Amino acid sequence: MNTLATLQFFLLLLLAGMMGAASPAYAQAPQAQKADAATTTAAPAETLRPEVAKLLVAAQEKIKARQFSDAMQKFTEVDLVANKTPYEIFVMERMRGTSALALNEHATAAKSFQTIIASGRLNASDRLLYTEAVTGAHYQLKDYKQAADWAARALKEGSTQPQTRILLIQSLYLADDFARAKTEIDTAIAIEDKAGRTMSEELLKMQGRTALKLNDTNAYLGALEKLVIHYPGKLYWADFIARVASRPGISDRYMQDVFRLQLALGETLTGAQYLFLAQNAMQAGFPIDARQLLDKGMAAGVMGSGADFRQLRDKAAKDADDDMKHIARSAADAEKGRDGPGLFNAGLNHVINGNKEKGIAMMEQGIKRPGLRRPEDFKLRLAITYAMSGESAKAAEMLATITGPDGLTEVARLWAAYAKPAKPAKPVTAAQ
Repeated sequence: MNTLATLQFFLLLLLAGMMGAASPAYAQAPQAQKADAATTTAAPAETLRPEVAKLLVAAQEKIKARQFSDAMQKFTEVDLVANKTPYEIFVMERMRGTSALALNEHATAAKSFQTIIASGRLNASDRLLYTEAVTGAHYQLKDYKQAADWAARALKEGSTQPQTRILLIQSLYLADDFARAKTEIDTAIAIEDKAGRTMSEELLKMQGRTALKLNDTNAYLGALEKLVIHYPGKLYWADFIARVASRPGISDRYMQDVFRLQLALGETLTGAQYLFLAQNAMQAGFPIDARQLLDKGMAAGVMGSGADFRQLRDKAAKDADDDMKHIARSAADAEKGRDGPGLFNAGLNHVINGNKEKGIAMMEQGIKRPGLRRPEDFKLRLAITYAMSGESAKAAEMLATITGPDGLTEVARLWAAYAKPAKPAKPVTAAQ
């Protein structure tokens, strides 16, 4: 729920509650007022003087008819009555605040509600209701420091409305109190985690924006990671990938895995990126893969027609045809041998050629054999193969164990976000 929708929900809820609270009993005979004492701490013997009661009864009728401007005129008349008792002020301000809120006169509403709270005549639940109303009124007035203070007070007094904490966070952010906003965001996320709920998109966006204000790169990446898992979208993924790929020290050895993730997300690469991937595939001994990549680039309309491209494509096509003729024999030879990389690569070639089940089984066996120069790199490629083959749980489990220099840890983190299945989001409601 965005900020505006949150606030509208919040204020409508409060208005509905206070419309019920502003009952005609306040402006009627003393005997009727005794019933109201059950919901306030006002002494049962307190009454409204006739000149005040007459005006407030008239105001109440206007409120019932939703003629709030006319009701406000009646309160102006009550203001002229001399020597009003604390009880008369309490009843009038309760009704005036309700009318002002309905008219979006937030300064008047905030003043009336604060007077009511300070009266000491409210029970705990009503006091909390009006405290939340003051929060919303100050937010609408863009008095964010006051809004944050009142939201914090509401939470301290037991508010369970998720919208109250959202307003607190938004107010702190808009008041430039980013450190405190971060603390409240962390608290809100911990509450959602404990309840088994998925964090709202708005909360995660606030986490990211606050992290940027605090120059906390790791916290910002953490927010992006949650966003791409639970609310995947092109903009979130593009930002996440760009920030990881641009971190200092990342090796070209892992940039191919970044580009392949972009392909998995349905993005179109540049011609240079397709060439980079195809050249790497050729050098690694996977001409079938190289040909497929070049064909994708051509289909996307991003490949040029230069001599370098034509030469690479012709070679990839020729080598791929040769590879296809001998793929079964190459796999059989690799299975008979003891070389881990040979069996692993033979299995990957089967996967590239569409035989995923056989290929993955060979890769799993190959990774257990000796001769792996960079074991973590082989684990990364196997985990990516799992992810691309729909085995998300296996991929996520393996990627969580992969760390290393030159950007390996960061690239594994990208693929882990892609592989990790998001929990279905539970709607945040007032009852929660």
